[in-house]
Amino acid sequence: MKYADKEIQEMEEFFKTAELPKTLTLGPGVVITDLKAFAFSHLQIMKLRQGVGIFEVFYDRLVQVRNILSPATQEVA
Repeated sequence: MKYADKEIQEMEEFFKTAELPKTLTLGPGVVITDLKAFAFSHLQIMKLRQGVGIFEVFYDRLVQVRNILSPATQEVA
């Protein structure tokens, strides 16, 4: 399992305190048009489906966004 309660809390704290742009491009053809809603929905899914492997991609995407927004906290996902 990639994440547990501690990682969820860290992600929640980051997205509560970070200055979020309205949109963000993750890669070619991958544009988040409402970053605040994206973070909220992904955090909710992480909480509800904790421990279910197929939902780990939601954590991976949040890590990717966090790394783009704060390069000093780069983490290998």
